[in-house]
Amino acid sequence: MAFHDRRTLDGYYSVRQSARYIMNYRYAEERMMRMMGGWIALTPELPVKLEIAHQVYEDALHADALGKRLAELRSQGQVSRPPNEAFVAFMNAIEDKEEWGETIERLTGIYRILKPHLLAHYSAHIAAANPVYEPPTLRILTRMAEDEKRHIERGSALLQDLSTSAETDRRAAAWQAHLGELL
Repeated sequence: MAFHDRRTLDGYYSVRQSARYIMNYRYAEERMMRMMGGWIALTPELPVKLEIAHQVYEDALHADALGKRLAELRSQGQVSRPPNEAFVAFMNAIEDKEEWGETIERLTGIYRILKPHLLAHYSAHIAAANPVYEPPTLRILTRMAEDEKRHIERGSALLQDLSTSAETDRRAAAWQAHLGELL
């Protein structure tokens, strides 16, 4: 009996589209890694510092894996591109929370808005990727999605620990609403 491969080369994303999205993901991971790394010195809460440091390392691994994948997709390796100027403005707003007492805002921006947004995009890409020519992309994005889920859980726990008053809850909700509008 002859083997018949029923897989198709059809896919929702072309190689070029996939590379473009990977450049966008790399931009987000790289920007997030740099801003969180810069926040370590600005964050007085030791558990937050330690968790951020761990996640910065994992986000650096994500950016590196995405950059290497670009070359495999016949694109320029290690390139990062924002999807649009609105996303750049959104990232700038998150990064601008650099005051000593703005840990609530920093964590809200990362764990309630940015990382869930990235997780949704990674999950959608995984669901739409072609299983014939995209297994390396699928492996990378699956790993990143698992990491982001864990990051969101840990960040949510940190936010809960820092939510000690109606005022901190109000600040977090206001910042979350503002970022949601920007995104």
